Amino acid sequence: MNGNPYFLRDRELSPRGAQSRTRGRTLLVTGWALRLLGSALGVAALVIFRAVFNADRLPDGLTQPWWWLALLGSFALLYAAAFVFGAGRGLVVRGKRDTADLVEGFGQLTGTRYVLYLRPFSQDEDMARLPDDVTGGGGNEYFFLVSGLTHEEALVRRFRKLGRVIAIGMPGEPLPLPGAERAYLPLDDWKDTVSGLIGGAYVVLLSAGPGPGTVWEFTEAVRLLPPERLVLLTYCDPAAYDRFRAAVKEEYARRSRSEPGAPDTGHWPPLPELPDFPSPARPVRPRWEVWLNGGRKRLRWDFALKGLIVFSPRWDASFIRFDPTSLRLPSVVTPGRLVRRMLGPVMERLAALPDRS
Repeated sequence: MNGNPYFLRDRELSPRGAQSRTRGRTLLVTGWALRLLGSALGVAALVIFRAVFNADRLPDGLTQPWWWLALLGSFALLYAAAFVFGAGRGLVVRGKRDTADLVEGFGQLTGTRYVLYLRPFSQDEDMARLPDDVTGGGGNEYFFLVSGLTHEEALVRRFRKLGRVIAIGMPGEPLPLPGAERAYLPLDDWKDTVSGLIGGAYVVLLSAGPGPGTVWEFTEAVRLLPPERLVLLTYCDPAAYDRFRAAVKEEYARRSRSEPGAPDTGHWPPLPELPDFPSPARPVRPRWEVWLNGGRKRLRWDFALKGLIVFSPRWDASFIRFDPTSLRLPSVVTPGRLVRRMLGPVMERLAALPDRS
């Protein structure tokens, strides 16, 4: 890759001119200050609430006006704390958009190790969201421990040890989203550049989706990449995943009949058979387990990233499902341990791959 003529020709596609690092840093500092203030107010509200329900004073306190005022005050303070904390989280994300790094030309990637993150642009809105509860679907008592990373930032944090994580930004977006470093291409002339990026990537992360662009990218990755360098991400539901599988078969049949195969052989590799979306290990829970977990909300909670598909050197596919129903007692820590345990061997295999020449 000696640069990207389309990128250089269409520099107005990049939102670099709309970014303001001064504004971004101000928003980051203000956001973090509000997060800390909200957490402190939340702790104060909980302390007041518990003091109001002190067992030694409760019988007499029920008849006293001060008791009811203190109770209502603790609730009002808790809601104010949640509002301040949430506003701070939003400002931090907005500040990150102003300070995000952009890829100004693909020539700068030459000789560097990078991970290419491909996804349907329609997923960007969901990937830019902040989680609204702690991992595992914990109760409201853990609200002030909720992650400040967007879903995309959480993904990038897991894979950035393999190299710079690069993504193509959505044309026309006013500012880049937090997470992968963005580069921008025109909508009508992108395939050659993306093909070059796929061919030079250390690893390609591709989020499954039935859109034509994503389907083309998957077949192009099959054409160009050694199988072990492709990781298919499943943020979608089983129905969308099945539509993706069907669309991939049609696109592969079309392209393999009319377009050149792999550069080194001239032939198309066999299309991998993508496995079925795994069913939950335990779709039905006994009543005692529902009661022990405080209701069905936590038991029905699921990861944003449902799982991933990895490939053997012969294109045999394995679906690694992050299945929260496999946990007997979900908590704020057990789902994270589950993901680390299942993702660990995959990361070790990816880290052991040789650098691309």
